[in-house]
Amino acid sequence: MPTPPKTLKHLALVTLLSLAAVLSLAAKATAAPWVETGDLRARHHIEALSALGCFEGLTLTWPVNWSAVARGLNGASEACQASDHAAWLRARLDRAKNQGRTATVSLGGANDEPLFRHYGEQPRGEAEASAAVTVTGRRFAARVRAQYVDNDREDREARLDGSYVAGRFGNWQLGAGAIDRWWGPGWQSSLAWSNNARPVGGVWFARQTPYASESRWLSWIGPWDLQGFIGQLEQDRAVPDTKLVGGRFTFRPAGFLQIGLTRLFQWGGEGRPESWDSFGDALAGKDNGQTSGFADGQDPSNQVAGLDFRASFPVFGVPTGLYGQAMGEDEAGGLPSKFSTQLGVDVLTGLGEGSQRFFLEGSDTVAGRTFSDARYNTAYEHGTYKSGFRYYGRNLATTYEGDARTLTLGGQQFFRNGVVMTASVTAATLNAKGGKRAEIADGGAEILQASDEQDVVVTELRLEHGLLGGRMSWSVAASDDTIDTFDGEREQVTAMARWQRTFAW
Repeated sequence: MPTPPKTLKHLALVTLLSLAAVLSLAAKATAAPWVETGDLRARHHIEALSALGCFEGLTLTWPVNWSAVARGLNGASEACQASDHAAWLRARLDRAKNQGRTATVSLGGANDEPLFRHYGEQPRGEAEASAAVTVTGRRFAARVRAQYVDNDREDREARLDGSYVAGRFGNWQLGAGAIDRWWGPGWQSSLAWSNNARPVGGVWFARQTPYASESRWLSWIGPWDLQGFIGQLEQDRAVPDTKLVGGRFTFRPAGFLQIGLTRLFQWGGEGRPESWDSFGDALAGKDNGQTSGFADGQDPSNQVAGLDFRASFPVFGVPTGLYGQAMGEDEAGGLPSKFSTQLGVDVLTGLGEGSQRFFLEGSDTVAGRTFSDARYNTAYEHGTYKSGFRYYGRNLATTYEGDARTLTLGGQQFFRNGVVMTASVTAATLNAKGGKRAEIADGGAEILQASDEQDVVVTELRLEHGLLGGRMSWSVAASDDTIDTFDGEREQVTAMARWQRTFAW
């Protein structure tokens, strides 16, 4: 039986070179490829139009292609087109269409690596700087981003995170690189995949624009998107060069409702089976120990899977959203089980000179506790892949890690002049029952998680505004007590700053 390559480097290199070759033949630029994950202003305006019934696209999976935004805007009513949200997005879309070649520089830093990361750009270390060049054509786009990051957990200061090459083939996108992703409806965290950890390098496919099916049998699902990803995690972990495989299907069966289905699994790696049979067993979910015919420790993969949703409706005339997510650790009867859960509600208002969003979001990553018996030391952990569902020590999904219960009250203010102010207060119980199950390889990044059970309240403030032709963000996070992690005590107050500017050339 033939086996897949030991690493994905050959596949990624071939994809990069092939797409780059066609990119050189691209015609006049028409649009940047997507709304970047972490672009809080763009997400706010898209979600606002969706809540107002003015945008029938999908908002559960980020990044979102600009072609999908353009289609949503073109189909909006005249009243919707006249809104500030639509005007802001049209201006961004027009700028993207006219900027086929750009250079971006950014500088940032903090007095300590931020412990908790949420939707929105933040520094990844005590100091960081990057320079990127992006070329966007009618059907292809590429970016090379050189980055320097200094933090105490990683030795790799030079990075290419944020680099990619992508091409459109019909209504499908094929790409390779390392870009941030956010799979889920949450503002504070995601239980599936978020920007908490560094972006994983790999190859992917996705629908370019989520048109509804023209089939009378499938038209009921409305606009839909399908994405697939395969990448490779770092060398310095319990199972070096573990592969990360993911798939996500989102659809909008009614104007007020969006649904997302996610599946992610770790497979292969040094010393693990990488045959097509092994991959087939993982893909089919046949990896639940002895019940699937495997000896102890011989499961071919570590899987998480689940569902999320967002429902939008008016409450006393105020656009309101109810959203939730459930991700299971293991399989029972062919379906995920031992769920971690998230539930939230947000409201959109338009007071004064701008618009506001207020949200209340809670999560519980003690596996199974919401629907059945609590299973500690289970969520995002595994008996074979002992570094867990992490990348360079940070959870690929929730910023609060496993065995945590959180409740966040947050507010976001978006002024018409471009100034953004956000604030949140989070009450959390971290690492319930305490202890450390994850294994750190020699030279590997330490797990950024509370070392013992701890109750803590964290307050965060953020200000974003224009400066020197770019965007400047200031933020501060303060906890009511020092958080002791496996990487040592964290600063009780973390102050962060980041400036970024993009030039057309």
